[in-house]
Amino acid sequence: MKRPRDASERHMHVEIADTGSGLPILFVPGSFSTPAAWRPIQAQLPQGFRRVSIALCGYGRTEDTRSLHDCGFEHHVLALATAARQIGEPVHLVGHSMGGTVALLALLQGAVEALTLTTFEANIFPILRGTSEQALYDETLAMSTAFEAAYFAGEVDAAGRIIDFWGGDGAFAAMPEPVREYCRQTCLANVLDWRGVHSITARAEDFAQLALPTRLVTGAKAHPVMHALTARLLGAMPHADAAQVNGANHSLITTHPQDCARHLVETLARV
Repeated sequence: MKRPRDASERHMHVEIADTGSGLPILFVPGSFSTPAAWRPIQAQLPQGFRRVSIALCGYGRTEDTRSLHDCGFEHHVLALATAARQIGEPVHLVGHSMGGTVALLALLQGAVEALTLTTFEANIFPILRGTSEQALYDETLAMSTAFEAAYFAGEVDAAGRIIDFWGGDGAFAAMPEPVREYCRQTCLANVLDWRGVHSITARAEDFAQLALPTRLVTGAKAHPVMHALTARLLGAMPHADAAQVNGANHSLITTHPQDCARHLVETLARV
């Protein structure tokens, strides 16, 4: 994947929520999400931290600079780098789901300077290609391919295929109707997300160069593919540790904010 051009050469409107003061924590939400996703965790944090949250391309008020034929992760990385440049100093970086993938790639490319990294189920699936967990990657690829086909075939609740893959059958139906409607409205952005993530060429061993304190958090009920790729990252990153949140799945930042906040605070304390 190509390194994005310097931010001075490109311009993107990024939704940024900025509250508090102190050491900056930069929060990156996943697909179908906005800065509001982080509020439950942010409410649990102690004073002394500046809380900065963004929305990725195509979500919230962040513009989508992608197309069906140009949807690489450099677009999301630019959104993250734009926020980091606005902060103007090294950050504690936090990402959930696709946001965790963006955070990892931004660090790999040197697009963001971070003091620590905390991920909550960062879904960087391509690092499983060519490994003993190839079948799990193939399962994820098949699911995302079927989701895209359903969307373009006009399936109204195609987004439910994604939500149920992570949260189990019925997870989408159990969501409040305004949330389901937002997923429907941003479904094309998620199609582009999946095309982008499957184009990633980075391997697990590439992340060995990231020497910052890192915690990789998963839900105990996470999909097996999430446990597999987390183990791969854990084995590669020299200063990474891993933790699980009991009773949680992919929606852990919403369902278990106290546990997630504790893991974040423990990571911050490693500096």
